[in-house]
Amino acid sequence: MKRFFVIILLCVVIGDVTAQQKETDTTSLVDKAAGLAEYMLDLVTWEKERYIFSIYPMAGYSPRTGAEIGLMPVLRILPKKPSDSPYFRPTTIAPSFQVSTSGMYEMQFDVVAFSSRQFYVISRMQYLYLPDSFYGLGNGDKEPPYSDYELNHFGFRGDFLKGWKDKYFIGVRADINYNENNNVTGDLLHPGILGYAGGWANGMGPVLTFDNRDDLLYPTRGWYMSTSTMWYTDKLGSDYDFNTLEFDVRHYLSLRADKSILAFQGYMNFTHGDVPFFKRAFLGGKRLLRGIPHPHKYLDQHAWYVQGEYRQHIWWRVGATAFAGVGNVFGDLNNNMLNDAHVAGGLGLRFRVLPDDGLNFRIDYGMTNRGDNALYFTIREAF
Repeated sequence: MKRFFVIILLCVVIGDVTAQQKETDTTSLVDKAAGLAEYMLDLVTWEKERYIFSIYPMAGYSPRTGAEIGLMPVLRILPKKPSDSPYFRPTTIAPSFQVSTSGMYEMQFDVVAFSSRQFYVISRMQYLYLPDSFYGLGNGDKEPPYSDYELNHFGFRGDFLKGWKDKYFIGVRADINYNENNNVTGDLLHPGILGYAGGWANGMGPVLTFDNRDDLLYPTRGWYMSTSTMWYTDKLGSDYDFNTLEFDVRHYLSLRADKSILAFQGYMNFTHGDVPFFKRAFLGGKRLLRGIPHPHKYLDQHAWYVQGEYRQHIWWRVGATAFAGVGNVFGDLNNNMLNDAHVAGGLGLRFRVLPDDGLNFRIDYGMTNRGDNALYFTIREAF
């Protein structure tokens, strides 16, 4: 009997040692993989006292463009003097080039710049060629056949702001767009649709912003509130005469020492006048109610949505999210703004590409109550 208990004891000890060894081996393998990834990222990152320059390969997917690949150099410029003021944030310059399996190619130049005199510039310049689709106007269910066309687009959008007391900003927003629509097929997109002929849509107007977020790329606390109105007119070279009014409110709550974040956004966009279809209010795409696969699938005079997201750090540079939202596009300012609302929700994964900054590569899958669904591989948070 004693021998029996000795044998049992030896088996338990050996099994425990083996399990610990397997756990150690697994942990060691994971640590080695993380170390190798850090080494690879270090190879494409160069740091000086005030400058961080990195070159990242880009990979993505959206239902609109198909699989995407490209390159994105990122230059981060730190303020000259350290300060406790939240205004003194790094300047980021990020050009990029992408191609996709749908035949898309895109060149983009993003700038977020701060000066010591509290001037703030956020701008994006883009050239895009894309075989695209037009789904018709309105919030109704979309049924094929749709119209296909080849889009050539140039766009520039920039906010030029002056800061006051670190968190208030006032200035001007400029929006310049040129669209050329070629090889149109199908009956939905026809000369009776305003914007069929493409052309210029150029606008300008005042913007007022309150921003006390602790970070621009990955906020963990604070508020962002912005309102702007824009006039598109022939005096600015526009082929269309219309105006817009936009409200954007975001709030971020930090939980568990910034390891968990709750983020919320409310948004409204009103348009009035002769608005071409490509400048109408919309829902969908990588940022607005993920789950609607094409950002121009639902177009109308006005749009609203609210969305929330729970962001959780898991390990090393890896995180996960769960998100949900509701919104609508509508034609008149009456009770139809609530009819047939889109309810969206989904899950996502995050990978932080900069070691000390919250620039994330994200994978999101979303679904809606109206049968839409979409998978996205892209960069930066949705809001």
